[in-house]
Amino acid sequence: MNLLLGLDKGADDYLVKPFSSRELITRIRANIELSLLRRKILFQLCKQEEVKQLLFSITLFGSNINESFLDVAKEIHRRLPCERILIVSNNESKSNKIVTLYEDFESITQNITLNTSPLTEIGNNKSKSQTFTKLKECSNNKPGIDLYSDVYCDNVHKIVSILSVEIRLNNDVWGWIKVHRSPNSIWLESEIELLQQISNQTSLAITCANLLKENTAKEIQLKTAEIANNTISQILANTSHELRTPLNALVGLLSLFEGTNLNTDQKDMLSIISHASDVILLIVNDILDVAKLEAQKLTLANRTFDLLELIEGTIETFGKKASDKKIELILNCDIDILPRYVKSDPERLKQVLSHLLSNAVKFTKKGEIMLTVSMQSREVFDKNEENSICGQMVIKENLLIELRDTGIGIDPEYIQHVWKSFSQGDTSIIKNQDGTGIGLSICKSLVELNGGEIKVKSQLEKGSKFWFTWNVELLSKKFSLETQFNVLSYALRQKRILIIHPIEDVRNAMLKYLKKFEKVDAFDTVDKGISAAKSYKELHDRPAYDIVFIGLYENNEEEVIKTALELRGLSMNSNDLVITFIVFQNNEENELAEKLIEKIGGTTSILCTPITWKKLINQFVLMEKNKNDKSPYTYTNILKRIADYERDTNQNICEDIIGRESKSRTRNITRNKCVLCVDNDSISLENTLQQISKLGYSTVSATNGQAAVKLVDSEPKSDNTYSSNSYAELPKISLILTECNLPIMSGFDVSRAIRAMRPPISNVPIIVLTTLPVEELRNKFIESGINDYLAKPLKIEELEKILTKWIGDN
Repeated sequence: MNLLLGLDKGADDYLVKPFSSRELITRIRANIELSLLRRKILFQLCKQEEVKQLLFSITLFGSNINESFLDVAKEIHRRLPCERILIVSNNESKSNKIVTLYEDFESITQNITLNTSPLTEIGNNKSKSQTFTKLKECSNNKPGIDLYSDVYCDNVHKIVSILSVEIRLNNDVWGWIKVHRSPNSIWLESEIELLQQISNQTSLAITCANLLKENTAKEIQLKTAEIANNTISQILANTSHELRTPLNALVGLLSLFEGTNLNTDQKDMLSIISHASDVILLIVNDILDVAKLEAQKLTLANRTFDLLELIEGTIETFGKKASDKKIELILNCDIDILPRYVKSDPERLKQVLSHLLSNAVKFTKKGEIMLTVSMQSREVFDKNEENSICGQMVIKENLLIELRDTGIGIDPEYIQHVWKSFSQGDTSIIKNQDGTGIGLSICKSLVELNGGEIKVKSQLEKGSKFWFTWNVELLSKKFSLETQFNVLSYALRQKRILIIHPIEDVRNAMLKYLKKFEKVDAFDTVDKGISAAKSYKELHDRPAYDIVFIGLYENNEEEVIKTALELRGLSMNSNDLVITFIVFQNNEENELAEKLIEKIGGTTSILCTPITWKKLINQFVLMEKNKNDKSPYTYTNILKRIADYERDTNQNICEDIIGRESKSRTRNITRNKCVLCVDNDSISLENTLQQISKLGYSTVSATNGQAAVKLVDSEPKSDNTYSSNSYAELPKISLILTECNLPIMSGFDVSRAIRAMRPPISNVPIIVLTTLPVEELRNKFIESGINDYLAKPLKIEELEKILTKWIGDN
C-alpha cells in the first residue's frame, strides 16, 4: 500500500529492502536511460509542435508576400544550421528573380532581378565559373529536391553546399527555396523533410494570397458596380419624378377640356396630346418601377379585390386599339371555376397584364389575341397548418394567365434576352413601335416577387404565347362568378341563343359564358345557323331561337342583312327576336351597325369587342328592362340605353349626367365652400385650382406646409370671412387638398398640426395628392389623420367624386 502511495506521489522507481549495491547501481542506470529517453521524446514532440506552428503560420500569409517570405527565411534559419537562405521565383519570360535573401549576419529583403543582384544569374550565366553548377550531387531520389556538394558561388566567392526544394503551384514550378552551408556538409533526412514541408505550405500560402487578392479585386469591382447601379437608379428616379410633375399637370389640364364645345380638329389634336401624355407617363412610371426593383425597395400589397372586374377592366382598355387594327381581342375564362374575390396586389397584377396586352396589340397586325384565365392547384408545405406538429403538404391555388397572339413573334435566339431591361428585338421590325424595352423586365420581376414564374414560347411570323402564375389568397367563402347569373330572371334564362361567328375562339369563349342558358348553339357560318333554325322550326313548329349574336364585319354586310331578315321571317312575331351585332370599337363598324339597324328594324342591339361577362349581363338585363320600350331602335338610342344602364348599375361612379338647372343650382351651393390647395409646384397647383374652380368651388392656395397651417389657424372663428395684414379676406376652408412632399412641412406634418387644433378646425377633411402606391403610405395616412387620397395625374372626374364624398351636400 505504501509502495503505491509513493508512486502516486511522483516516484519513478522503487527498491525493496534489503537490496545490494549491484541492484542499486543497475536500477540507477536504468532510470537515467529512461530519463534521457523521455527528454528525447519530449524534445521531438516539442520540435514537431513547433513545426506545426510554423507551417500553420506560413499558411496565414498576409497580402504582402515579400514580408511573409522573409519571416519564412528567418524561421528556416532558426531551425536549420545554415549560412544563407534564398527564395527564388521562376519567371519564364525574364531572368529568375530573388524574392528573399537572408544571411546569418544580417537580414535583408530584396526584390531585384538577378542581373542587378550580387547573384547575377541562376543557370543562365555563360561565364567560366557558373553559379549553382552541380559539381557533385549527393544521392537523392525525391522529386523537386536537389542536393549540391562543393558548388562554387560567385557572390560569396567560395564553395558551398546547397539544398534546393521546388515550390509548385498548379503543377508548375513557381520557384525554389535554397539553403547554403559550408562545403561537404551533411543534410539530414529530417532537415530535407522539414524544408519540403515548408515548401508545400509556402505553395498553399501563395495560392491563398493570390485568391485573396483576386477576391479583393472582385469585391471592389462588385462594390463599384453596385454604387454605379445605385447612382443610375437614383438618377433615373429623380429624373422620372421631375418629368412626372409637369406631366401630371398636363394630363390634368387636358381633362378640363372634356365636355367643352370643340370642333372636330380641336378634338383630334387634344386626343393626340392626351395619348402622347399617357404614353410618356407610362414610360416614366415604368422607369421608376425599374429603379425600385433594382434597389429592392418595391413591395407588394395584399388586399381583397374583384378578380373578374380587374381582368375585364384591363382588357377593355385595349379594346379600342385592337379594334382600330381589326384584331379580335378575346377573353376566355370559366366563370364556374374562377373565384370572384381574392387577396393579392391588384395594381401590380394589372400592371403585368397591361404590359403583356400592350405588347400583343402593338406587335400583332392581324388575327387574334386571346387572354385565358384559369386556376392552377399546387402543393405547398405549410408549417403553420393547424393541428400539425411538423407541418404538412397542402393544396393551394394560384392564377394561371395565358396570352396568345398571332403577331410578328420573337426570334428563338432572342427569347433568352427578352426579360432584360432596355432590351428590344429586331429593330428593323419594331422601329415604328413606341416603347423602351423594360415592360417584360418589369413583368418578370413583379411575377417573381409575387412567388410565381413567367415564360414565353414564340416563333417568327407565327405569334407568341406568354404565360405566368400569380399567387392569390382565396377568401374563406368562395364567391363563384356564376352568382352573377342569378341577376337574370328565370324567364330570361330559358331563352334560346344562336351564335354565328367565324372565329372559333370567340364562339368558345361565349359558350363558356352562356352554358347556363336553356339552349345555346354556335356556328361559324350563317348558312349553318339558318339551317339549324329551319330544321328546328320544321320539327317543333316554333322558332328555334330568341336571341341571335352575329359577327358583323365590313366584308359580310349583305350576308348579315340576309341572315337577319331570314331569321326574323322564321319567328312568329319578328319583333320578339333580339338580334345583337358583334362589332369592333371603331368608326367604320359603328357606322355599318347603324345602317343595318335601320334596315332590319325590330329589337336590335350591339355588342362591342372584347366580349366580357359584364357586357353580356348588361345586354340581357337591358333586353328585359326595355322589352316594353317602344322607342325606335336606332344606333344612337341603343348606345344611350347601354350607357344609362351601366351608369345606373355601377356603384363606384357618381352620376355624371346632370340637368342644366340642377348643375347651376349645385354650383351656387358649392360656391360657399372653399378648398385649400397646397403644392410647391406652380404648374401642378394651377392645374388643381383650375379643376376645382370648374367644379364650382372657391379656392385658396399655399406653396408650403407652414403657410397652409398658418392659413387654417388664422381663419375666422365665427363668420365666413377672414382679414389680416398678411392675407386677404378668405371664405371658411371646407377641405384641404395637399401634396405629400412639401418644403418646410410635409403634407403629413400639416395634417398632424391641424388635428392638434381645436374643433371645428381640427375636423376639416384632409386629402393628399400622391404619385406613390397607396399601400406604401397607408400607415402614414392613419398616423397623421389624413382622410383620403387622390392619385396623380389628377383628373377632374376623380376630383369631383372625392369632393362630393367629403363636402357634398348629401
